[in-house]
Amino acid sequence: MSNSSSQSISAVGLNRRVSVPLFVILGLSALPALLFAPPGLGITVLVLNLLIGLAVAFLRVKITADEGGLHASCMKVFRVSFRWAEITAVEEGRETGVLEGAGYRVLPNGRVGLLVGGPTVEVRDARKAYVLSVADPENVVTEVRRRLDAAGAAR
Repeated sequence: MSNSSSQSISAVGLNRRVSVPLFVILGLSALPALLFAPPGLGITVLVLNLLIGLAVAFLRVKITADEGGLHASCMKVFRVSFRWAEITAVEEGRETGVLEGAGYRVLPNGRVGLLVGGPTVEVRDARKAYVLSVADPENVVTEVRRRLDAAGAAR
């Protein structure tokens, strides 16, 4: 992916419907160690939970496009790219939340997700469907379709 000609289509952080329950779970999971484990172990568990919480706090899904195709990343670690000619469909998806989780997710029906909770778009190629969290699904679908048409991809 060439950063100089790449344009951001969507960037979205962790949704509160996901982050609040996650932080509650992280906090509660440290409580038994703080109360019943030796002090060093309790502090270690608390610090680990804080580090996990910080990583989760910076969880973002970013979607960019360039002349070569569409690119999505989560935490700059998990990435998926599509050449324009590979995309067979793009449409608004359903909202996700705590049940689907956050980050790179393997979802039912052979789908893969880069999720932070909230609105999504689903991008399909010949191999599988990818569910991507977005800030505004309608705008993302419109922009991807516009670029598909400009790239000459068959719709």
